[in-house]
This record gives sequence, structure tokens and C-alpha cells, in this order.
Amino acid sequence: MSIVDRVRQRRLINRQNRAIDRAWMTAPTQSMRDEIAIFAQRKTF
Repeated sequence: MSIVDRVRQRRLINRQNRAIDRAWMTAPTQSMRDEIAIFAQRKTF
């Protein structure tokens, strides 16, 4: 894997983490936050 590929992958991971954080912060109920947390734990890169 080249350095450019690693940088791209890292940026994608950071973007996805920010999206998960935004979804968690704006979730209207605790049960939705719980589901988002489970999804975030199961994601693979």
C-alpha cells in the first residue's frame, strides 16, 4: 500500500468517524444512540 493510499484511507476513516459522531449527537432518543454506538463498534476498515 502506498503512502497516498494510506493517507486516503485515513481521511476516509476520519470522515466516517465524524459522520458517526454527528449522527450520535443529533439522535433524538437514547435507543437510537445505542444503535449508532453498536454500528460504530462493528464497522470494519
